[in-house]
Amino acid sequence: MIWKQASLLAGLMLAGCASLEGKPTATSPCAFEQVWDTSIAALEGVRLQKADKDAGVLETNWVEVEGSAHAGVMQRDVNKERVRYVVEVKRKGRGAAATVLQLREAWSPMGVLMRQWRAVPGNPKEEAAVAAEIARRLKEKGC
Repeated sequence: MIWKQASLLAGLMLAGCASLEGKPTATSPCAFEQVWDTSIAALEGVRLQKADKDAGVLETNWVEVEGSAHAGVMQRDVNKERVRYVVEVKRKGRGAAATVLQLREAWSPMGVLMRQWRAVPGNPKEEAAVAAEIARRLKEKGC
């Protein structure tokens, strides 16, 4: 599963903005450096795994979150989920834009894929919340 996530991420980054089309974006007239620094600050509380300023890519470590699915006939709350954020900061005209992608995985102790992390769809509301936080912080700086 980790290799699938890595190939997905590599594919997204190689394909550029087209792959992130439709993802929440905070666009600002602020300079790239200010949008970059603000994006890092908006991810506070989550450790960064990658911060490649030249490529404009921030990537967080995995963080466990509350699972949305239950397991088995008894609907036990034993499943786990984890998320990782990728924020792509690109120059846009005289300003910059930060686009947010959430990678999400689920784990279950039951079934064919038991005890393996598997990719599941990200949560669009949580992606939008991160983009909104970046935009809010930029607005506070006068951008």
